[in-house]
Amino acid sequence: MAYFKKVILAGFIVASFAVSCAFAADSQKSAKDTLMWGVNAEASSLDPSTSKDTVTHMMMYQIYDTLVKEDSGDYTKIVPGLAERWEFGKDNTEITFYLRKGVKFHNGDTMTADDVCFSLQRSLDSSFSSGISEAIDHFEKVDDGSVKVVLKYAYGPIMDVMTNLTYGIVSKRAVEEAKAKNIDFARNPVGTGAYKMTEWRSGDSLILERFDDYYGGVAPIAKIIFKLVPDASSGAIALEDGTLDIYYLVATSDYDYLKKLDNIAYVECPGVGLFHITFNVTDGVFKDKRIRQAVAYALNRDDIVIGGANGEAVVADCLVPTSVFGYDKDFKWYSQNLDKAKALLKEAGYPDGFETVFSMQGSSSYMMPAEVAQDQLRKIGIRVTFDKMERAAYLDDVGDKRKFIASLRMINASIRDADMVLTRRFHSAMLGGGNNYSGYSNPEVDALIEQARKSSDTTERLNLYKKIYGILKEDAPLIPLYTDTIYLFHNAKLKNLKAHPVYRYRIYETYFEE
Repeated sequence: MAYFKKVILAGFIVASFAVSCAFAADSQKSAKDTLMWGVNAEASSLDPSTSKDTVTHMMMYQIYDTLVKEDSGDYTKIVPGLAERWEFGKDNTEITFYLRKGVKFHNGDTMTADDVCFSLQRSLDSSFSSGISEAIDHFEKVDDGSVKVVLKYAYGPIMDVMTNLTYGIVSKRAVEEAKAKNIDFARNPVGTGAYKMTEWRSGDSLILERFDDYYGGVAPIAKIIFKLVPDASSGAIALEDGTLDIYYLVATSDYDYLKKLDNIAYVECPGVGLFHITFNVTDGVFKDKRIRQAVAYALNRDDIVIGGANGEAVVADCLVPTSVFGYDKDFKWYSQNLDKAKALLKEAGYPDGFETVFSMQGSSSYMMPAEVAQDQLRKIGIRVTFDKMERAAYLDDVGDKRKFIASLRMINASIRDADMVLTRRFHSAMLGGGNNYSGYSNPEVDALIEQARKSSDTTERLNLYKKIYGILKEDAPLIPLYTDTIYLFHNAKLKNLKAHPVYRYRIYETYFEE
């Protein structure tokens, strides 16, 4: 069955399913009224149109709703949110969303189609949506009960795009009044979510209280306090002694210890990041694909997971994260073969290897796996040194200007679909600018990517991705390493917390037991 047909069907039948299977919030009691959630960074903005970082979206997910969302029991399934149902039209380039009636904003107003269309178009016009919105042309109001998204072309992952908090629904009146009074809406948010903001103490905490008129029912936990705890060690200690109920992000070095504690529990799932080695394929020694292939043969990626990610990751054999649509679990990347690696180097004119430099961000997240790879490459005569750079300089020199020889970095699939990574890392239209910074250009790959992203047939898309993976394996502009495992450690008495690859945790569905 075609991908779009599956989504259309979901739009008509899943509403009743969601009602019968959803967590019954207002019938569940919580033994504790306040959830203390430690975070390593402050929110950048509580306006969906002007924020996109993970920590901020984690907070905003409690404040705002989207038209559609993932099923809490299976985040690969799309279910109704503020839209009760939806239908595709005009060769799958239009989607009409039929809105839920009687939804209240935190200011008491009833949500209208004008609010929804205003919110969506406002986010589309913002630069903060640029990474996920290329396929969207515009949004329009159909009538008082429905809105429409008009696409530039049929786009397979569009429903996943619509779950992103960038497209959270805000109160049009609240935004306009804030502007008229010179009030910062980003610090005075008004959404439809299960929690509303009551206080933002800069440099200390963000306080949310449950919204009693939430369309899904009253949340069991009355208050959420996001407490700023920048130091991961301090966060782990506060989690252990009960000062915090959740901490984001626990250092991987503390995982084993916390897992052994009776008062701590955790949820886990594959993330959406792909750690990879990238070569400059247009200049320097790695312009020769035989040398890139030699590197591929030299690496033992299982050992890189153990030494570089403390074993908390899954080897990726495709050049996309293991958790996204389009990953082919049957596809196999190069296995370590030092003899083949040395033979390729000799064939390329480097029988004794060579010296090279990896440009790196200095974070341990990147340096740990890079150092394991460095040791492995030494065995075939490739002697790697590191140029450690600050993040801003790295993004400018490596991403924008492509002034590098090789690097190890990570890309997040904010749209959980192979298209997100393949387009940005390999399509020639994305050369430079922090996307296709390897300089890879292959007209056949461009055509296959475009065909796959515009197809409405799941099987066709998967087959096209298999072809792309085969070509990329031969050309090896990048080497896939692994997708990390996402953990969230929490108070063991906090129940019904569900794992999510991009931290969309629903506190609305959780409660504390005695």
